[in-house]
This record gives sequence, C-alpha cells and structure tokens, in this order.
Amino acid sequence: MTPQPFPIPQLTRIQQKGLFLFSILILGFMGFQYWGMNQNFGWVGKPLLNDNGITIELNGKVYRPGLVIYPQPPTVQQVIQDAGGLILERSLSSIEGARILAQDSALTVMAKEQEEVFIQRNPLSGKALWILGRPIPLNRAALEDLDRLPRIGPGLARRIIEYREANGGFSSLDELKEVKGIKEKTFEKIKNYLTLS
Repeated sequence: MTPQPFPIPQLTRIQQKGLFLFSILILGFMGFQYWGMNQNFGWVGKPLLNDNGITIELNGKVYRPGLVIYPQPPTVQQVIQDAGGLILERSLSSIEGARILAQDSALTVMAKEQEEVFIQRNPLSGKALWILGRPIPLNRAALEDLDRLPRIGPGLARRIIEYREANGGFSSLDELKEVKGIKEKTFEKIKNYLTLS
C-alpha cells in the first residue's frame, strides 16, 4: 500500500492575507525582542533622565505623585502645586511651603485628623534611583531594591539584609563577597549598581 499525500486545504484570498499579516507581526515582534536584548541601556553612570537639577520624589496626599526634576531648587509649595495640589481640604503652613529643597529628596505629604498638613523628607527611594539610573545605597536598600539586581533573587537579597543588620552595615562593597551565595562573578555583575552612601 502506497502512502497517500496529506491533502493541503486551499486558502481563500482573505485567509492568505490574514496569514501574511500574522507572519509579519510575528517577525516584527521577534525583531523587536532581538533589538531590545542587544541595546546597552546604560543603567549606572549614564542616567536615563537629564538630572542636572534637583530631583524630587513626591508621594502621599497629592493628586499626581511621582518624580520631577527641577533645573533650580524648588520650594515645597511649588512641588505640591506642580503635583496638582493637595488632595486634602487643608493648607500647608507658610513656613513649610516656603522651605527650599536644595538637594534630591523624597517628600511624603501627610496629615493627621483635623490637623495641619506636614511633610516627611527622606533620601530618594531605591525605586526612584533605579528609574534615574543611579546606584542604590547598599546600607539602606530595601529587599525589593536588592531583588532587582542581576543574579540576586529574594532569598539572596534577604541574606544581604541579614548580614547588614548583623554587622552594623557594610564598610565596603567588597564586603558583599562575605554574604553566602555571592561569588566573584555575581559581585562583578552587581557592584556598579551599588554605592555605600
């Protein structure tokens, strides 16, 4: 018995066009993925945003929280106005609003019941530093900040934090190699993403 050839169904003109468009989309997607894998996005030492000014990370009771870069040091009031103002029906004290922000800061706008609004000021968060393409301070990085590093998962990030707490912080980046699971290759991959301060 001779094998019978498998019958190939005839495609209509519309089906042929659809198959052609689908093939183009697949090839385009694969080309985009290949292009993306071969780009040097320059995370560290080459900021993704022009940050020659003052970077403010705004959170809390404002309409549009987020990151803003000012060419000149802004006042707290200016930053809040640029974020669409306060969500609360209260005003910021004139002293607090007039304060000039001369360095990069994370501001959180808060208020207790029936009290005046107040601002908590901290250094930029690890997430903001990642977005800006700046190194993360090892001695204050949160678990999720460390988990973003290449070759570092949640378990190893947890061990880094445990080591930091047990030893009162890191005195140098090289000390990371004392954490179980961080060998020379891993250290070389992550060291440019980190700073001590």
